Amino acid sequence: MNEGTYPIQKLFWQHKTSSRLDSSGDMTLGHEPTIQDVLQKLPDLHGVDSIVVDAPTRMARANRKAVNVLKRLKKKGFSIKPVAIFDTYGPIPTTPEELEKDKKWIYPGAAGIMQKVAKNQGLNVYPETLRCEVKGLKGPLADNALEKAVSFTRVFVSTFGKTWSNSSNSH
Repeated sequence: MNEGTYPIQKLFWQHKTSSRLDSSGDMTLGHEPTIQDVLQKLPDLHGVDSIVVDAPTRMARANRKAVNVLKRLKKKGFSIKPVAIFDTYGPIPTTPEELEKDKKWIYPGAAGIMQKVAKNQGLNVYPETLRCEVKGLKGPLADNALEKAVSFTRVFVSTFGKTWSNSSNSH
């Protein structure tokens, strides 16, 4: 794989909070993310604090397997803990005319579709979605997309313990 590219995968991230001693000997909370392809069987979610579900936007749709993960989460008893949604999309047309013509293929994207499914399932859905642009159909991420993802993740993790209404925003 070339540096700066990534395979387009449909993923969900599990997040576990762990405690550990920092360099001064104080107990701190850490984060242990696990990444898994949605094609794999949904694992035991006991001890998982949050989940982020990802799918690329392709032909104005979300991947069926990623949507099915959201549908199975409630059956697995994951209705109170936070669930965040993100997608990748692009490449974005360079002219306003092309963008207007192609809007239907890009918006609301997989993130908007998955967020609606998650809310309909009664999951505790984080109100903002993360949408990261890619430069080509198979990547790499567009400039500043990684920084955008880091910022989104920091804010999402800082809200653990909260529940959200059915409002939605895009990050």
